[in-house]
Parts: sequence; C-alpha cells; structure tokens
Amino acid sequence: MFISLGIICQTVTVFGTVSNVINCIIFVKQGFSDTINISLLSLALSDLCSLLCIMWSNLCFTPAFQDSGIPMATYEVHLITGSWPHVIFTRTTGWITAFISLERCVCVIRPLKVKTIFTRRRHILAMISFFVIPLSCGSLAYLCAGLEWRFSPERNRTLIGLVYHMDAYRRRITHSVSYAVNGVLMPVSCFVSVVVLTTVLVTKLNKKSAWRHFNSSSVCQKADSSNNKVNIKDMKAAKMVVLISIIFITSFIPAVAIFIAGFVDPQLSYDGLYKNLFLVTLSVSFTTEAFNSSINICVYFVMSTKYRRSFLRMFTFYTSGNAP
Repeated sequence: MFISLGIICQTVTVFGTVSNVINCIIFVKQGFSDTINISLLSLALSDLCSLLCIMWSNLCFTPAFQDSGIPMATYEVHLITGSWPHVIFTRTTGWITAFISLERCVCVIRPLKVKTIFTRRRHILAMISFFVIPLSCGSLAYLCAGLEWRFSPERNRTLIGLVYHMDAYRRRITHSVSYAVNGVLMPVSCFVSVVVLTTVLVTKLNKKSAWRHFNSSSVCQKADSSNNKVNIKDMKAAKMVVLISIIFITSFIPAVAIFIAGFVDPQLSYDGLYKNLFLVTLSVSFTTEAFNSSINICVYFVMSTKYRRSFLRMFTFYTSGNAP
C-alpha cells in the first residue's frame, strides 16, 4: 500500500497538482470566447480538487505520518476527508468529460448549430450543475457518519476518529441508498455516456475524414479554403477530446469495477470482510484516477497549438520568431 499510494500515486499526484494549476492559469488567460475553455477550466478545477484529496489520503497511509503521534485514526479520517470527497470530484470530472464529448459530437454532426446549442450561459450552468449535483448526492454518505474525539483502546489515548450518528439499521439503509446513487448509478451512467459519446465521435470523425479525402481537389480547396481551416480546427479539437475520453475510460475501469463488485457483495468495503482486498483495489484505482487527472497537460501541449503557444509564452520561451 505504501509503495502504491505513498510513492507511485503520490508522485503522479504532485505532478498533476502543478499541471492543473498551470492549466487553470492558461485557460483563464486565453479567455472564454471559445466556450470549450469553460469546460476545460472546470475540468482542470475538478481534477485539481480530486488530486488534493488523493494527496491527503496518500499522506494518511504513509508510515511516517501514522507514527508521528498525531492524535487521529488516520485510516478513518482519510475516508471522510480524503476518499469520499475524491469520489465526489471524480463524478464531476466524469460528467464534464461526457459534456465535452457531447459538444464535440454536435460540432462534427451539426457544425452550424453547435454555437446556438452550446452557448456560454448554458456552458456555465452545466458546469455549475456538474459540481453541485455530485456534491449533493455525495452528502448522503455524511448523514450517518462524522469525525469526533473518541477513546482508542488500541492506542490507549483519545483520537479523532470515525463515529456513527445512526443506529445500525438506519445506517445500513442510508448506506445502501448512498452506495446505489454514488457508487453505482452515477459512475456507471457517466462511464457509459463517455463510452457511447466517444464511440460516436470516433465514428463520425472517420466518416468525415473519408469524405474529405474523397472529395478533396485543388478547385474545392481554393474555393473552400476558409471553411477548411475552420473544419481542420474543429477536427483537431475533436481528436483531442477523443484522446481525453479514451484516457478517462481506461483510467476509470478499476473504479467502476470496484463499485459494481461492492454493490454485488457489500462485504467488499472499507469495513467489510474483504477489507484488505478493497484497499488493494482502491490503491490501484487511486493511481489510475490520479494519472487521468494529471496527464491532460501533455495532451493539450501536443495536440493544441493555441495551448502550446500560451504555455511557452507563460514560461517566456515563446517569441513571434519561433512560433511552434
């Protein structure tokens, strides 16, 4: 656990935290005349919050931190202050990714209507809802549990730890509802949405590319040079979104599998019979999710000329004479 979370995952998390701060600065500087920047900024903010939660959880699993004498039951504290908030922000990340994929699908299928459908106001409202709804649903988990000072017989001292505010019967009902909503319904529906939209987007891009190649001619290129530039820009943006979506799908397979398995067998949980197996799979899930939240800066830099220019200008490597 320490090698997976304390070293590998923590290294990825530190890189991702820095990279998402850079992403936020760049998207704010670029402005929001292109509405996709609203979505990309929201994605960077969600990833940043998710990574900060993972960073805290990883710290709680570090032996040096556990043995430091700090008065807390680190495993219990990290659940409420690290793992659960992280899960909430991963839902936000997933729905923003699905929204971006949907927008690019419409851009490829109905390019003349995309600006009227996905207005700046609708973008902002959608992003706010993607933060508020998972947060509201995630609050169900906090109805039956919280943090308080309590005596620990194992350590013979008073610690901050997990306490339950309900009896076992009501806690079981609340947990079942919360798990069904936050652990199954939201992640599975989000995951399926991204898979379907990405598949549609890839299919339409392939058809579009084949059509453009078949109908390309010197006469058409001269007549439609301005339209071609716009189409090429949209195609590049769509391909970038496809790559982001594929990374998301690959990275979130372990998490979706864990939550579905936990729904089938409730003993696969943080306090169940298969607690150790749950923790091992959780460490794998945390690492892949941290990778997903950290790698976008590389995707943007390689596939977006506008982002690359802003990045290089931000670090004073860019001049008008050596534009990439």
